[in-house]
Amino acid sequence: MAILIAGSIYKNKESHLTGGHLISALAARHTYEDVYLHTNFSSEETELTATLKDSLRNAGVSHRSAQSVSAPYGMTGDEGFTVNSNIYDTFNQKAKYLKAIDTVILTTDIGERDFRYILNYARRNGLQILVFTCGEYLPRSVDDKNLVMLENTGLPNYHAHINEIKETLVSRGIISSTPAKNRDIPETAAQRSGRTVIQLLLIAAVVVLLFTGGFKLLEFISSDRVSFEAEVDWSLEVEHDDCDTVETCTELGDRYLSELKEYVDLQDEPHIFFENRTRTTYIDYQIKDFKIADKEVENSLPLGDEETFMSIWNTFQAVFPHRYLEDINEYRLFSDGEGNTAAYVSITRDGTVFAIDVRDNLHKATQYRNLIHEFGHIYSLPIDDFDEACDSTDISCAKEDTIIDKHADRFWSQYDESWLENSHKSQFQLEGFYNNNVTDFYVPYQATNVKEDYAITFMKFITEKIPANSSQLRDVKVQSMYEDAELVALRVDILKSFVQLEKERAT
Repeated sequence: MAILIAGSIYKNKESHLTGGHLISALAARHTYEDVYLHTNFSSEETELTATLKDSLRNAGVSHRSAQSVSAPYGMTGDEGFTVNSNIYDTFNQKAKYLKAIDTVILTTDIGERDFRYILNYARRNGLQILVFTCGEYLPRSVDDKNLVMLENTGLPNYHAHINEIKETLVSRGIISSTPAKNRDIPETAAQRSGRTVIQLLLIAAVVVLLFTGGFKLLEFISSDRVSFEAEVDWSLEVEHDDCDTVETCTELGDRYLSELKEYVDLQDEPHIFFENRTRTTYIDYQIKDFKIADKEVENSLPLGDEETFMSIWNTFQAVFPHRYLEDINEYRLFSDGEGNTAAYVSITRDGTVFAIDVRDNLHKATQYRNLIHEFGHIYSLPIDDFDEACDSTDISCAKEDTIIDKHADRFWSQYDESWLENSHKSQFQLEGFYNNNVTDFYVPYQATNVKEDYAITFMKFITEKIPANSSQLRDVKVQSMYEDAELVALRVDILKSFVQLEKERAT
C-alpha cells in the first residue's frame, strides 16, 4: 500500500524551503511503503524546484502526483505569509497512483478547496486520514482524533514541529521510529522516459503541446475551479422612466458614471495614514422625515465643523431613494483613527444608526464610496429579512430567499461554514482565508463575512462598468447584480443623483 501526503512549499527570508511538504521526506525515510507528495511546484523558480525534486526523490518520495504552476513559491516570515503557488487547486482524483493509497496525510497550508477535495476523496474511499495544522484555517469537519494542532499562529511553521510530527506518525503506526535502510528510490522522469523510443516520442509530443498551449494551461490553472457564472438577460424589462431594458439602463448608468468623472473620480484613492484610536462618539443627530431634527453632543469634534459633516448626511439622503432610508433614526459622528472603520450602520428593530468617521470622509471620492458601501448594507439587510427572535442582522438569523441569504448560498457555499463570519478571527487566519481565495475578493476586508462581501460587491457594481470578460468569482458577483432589473434601475438612479448633486454644487 502507499501514503499520500499533501503539503505546500514556502520560502523563508533565507530562501530555505519550508512548509507541509517536509512531512513527505520525513515519512519516506522511515517507511518502505511508497510515499506520494501532492503539492504545487513553481515553474518560475527553476533552480529551487530542480533541487527540491532531487532532494525529495533521494529521500524516497515520488512527486509524480504533484503539479507545476506558473507562480513563485509563497513567502513566510514572522509577520505573516503569502500563498502564491499554493493557491491553485491541482488535485486530480482520477490519477492512477491513488488506487494504491491507504493513508492520507494533509496540512492546512494548502489551498482550502484542494484540502476539501482530498479530504472528501479519502472519506469516500475509506482511507486513513491524519491532518496537521498550524492554524492557517480550521478544518472543522475533521474528527478531533484525526486532527493534530501543532500551533495556532496561522503561520506554516511545520519545520519547527518535525519531531512532534514524527512521534505522531510513529504512534499511529504510519512510519517506523528507525530509518528505512536501502529504500527504493523513485525513478526520475528521464529514467522512465528512456525505456522505449515510443515513450520519448510521446514525451516530445506532450512538450510541444504544453509549449503551444501554455497560455491556455496557465489560464485554466489560474481560474476558479468551482464553476460560477452570471446569466444576464440584457433584454429583461426594467421599470424606469429613462430606460426600459437591462441593456439600455446599463448603458445609461455608464453614461452617468462617465459624466460624474468630470466632477469626481470615484476610483481616486488618497494616501491613508493608519492610526489606532479608541472609538469615540462625538455627536448623535436624531433623524425625522430624513432631516436632522435634534442632536446630542458627547465630545468636541477633533477636526472640521458640524456643517461639514452635516452636509454628508444631506448628500446621503439626497442621493439614495428614501424608501430604503425610512428606518434610519440616528446619524452619528465618531472616529477610531484614520484608516480603520470608515463608516458603519447598526440595524435593529428599534431603528438604524448611520455612522460616519470624521477622519475618513473628508476626501470626496472616498466619502462617496463609503456612502455607497453603507447603503449596500441598508439595501441588503432590512431587519424584516431576519427572524423575529433576532434583534440584529446576524447572518445566522437571515430568512430564506432574502437578499443576503441568496448571496451567501450562491457565493459562499463552497467555503466551510466557519468562514461565514471572520471578524473575530486572528489577522493571520483572515489573511490566510483571503490569500487562499484571492480571486474571490477585491480586497481582504471583503472576506470578513458575507455582509461585507455583498456591500463591496454592490459598491463595485455602482462605481464601475461591468467586468464583462472575466470568470473570476469576484467579478461574477458584480455581473450577477445585472441579473436583477430592480438593481439595474437603482444604479441609474444613484448615479443620476450624484451627477445632479455635483452640477448643483458647481453652479
